[in-house]
Amino acid sequence: MTVAIVKPLALAWSLIAVCASPLVSTSYAQARPSARRAQPARRVTVNGYATFGRVDFVAKNSFEAITGKTGGTLAGGGVRVGLPWGNTAWGGPFIDIGAWRHRTDGERAFVFNGTVYKLGIPVEITTTPLELSAGWQFRFRRLPRLTPYVAGGLTSARYEETSSFSSSPDDVDEDFGGYHMTGGIEYRVTRWVGVAGEAVWSTVPNSIGQSGVSQAFNETNLGANAFRIKILIGR
Repeated sequence: MTVAIVKPLALAWSLIAVCASPLVSTSYAQARPSARRAQPARRVTVNGYATFGRVDFVAKNSFEAITGKTGGTLAGGGVRVGLPWGNTAWGGPFIDIGAWRHRTDGERAFVFNGTVYKLGIPVEITTTPLELSAGWQFRFRRLPRLTPYVAGGLTSARYEETSSFSSSPDDVDEDFGGYHMTGGIEYRVTRWVGVAGEAVWSTVPNSIGQSGVSQAFNETNLGANAFRIKILIGR
């Protein structure tokens, strides 16, 4: 009698276990948190670059009076460092330190009643801004080779006027402070080589205008607008 009762009970428990097994598995799967997609880790990137382009100075009347033009070509270089922070999918921050130089020849002059009179004394003008920038590089999965970026920072501009026929008080060699903003887009040609085009706006207030032609035109800013091409090497 006892054996007869045990067998049906064992069979019933076996059926319950088989039926409950999918429910337990489903409940466990629902309770288990879904694994997050692993994000690739950002790393420090370093790019050295050479730059060249065109610059036009804010003090256009002063430069045109002495050199016959408002600006000219520029050339320089620097280093850009991408930092390992930010959202990998959308880009991240970077810092940049670079310098460029514009050099041109002209003739000393003075202004009287709005008219420019040349003095026949050759002069060489050299402008060398050093730029320290911080910015953000944007990345898009559908356009992996293109990297737009924006940045801003501090400018230290060195301004020189030299002439072999002038006395030392007529020569100028001074440093002035200002700031700048830039925006551009980089195209990665290969893994190690990139090309970028960028527009730059800078201001260096209260730097000129103390004497000479710039004072006559009431131009006190050594800032400029520039378009630059960069050749980048590195990852």
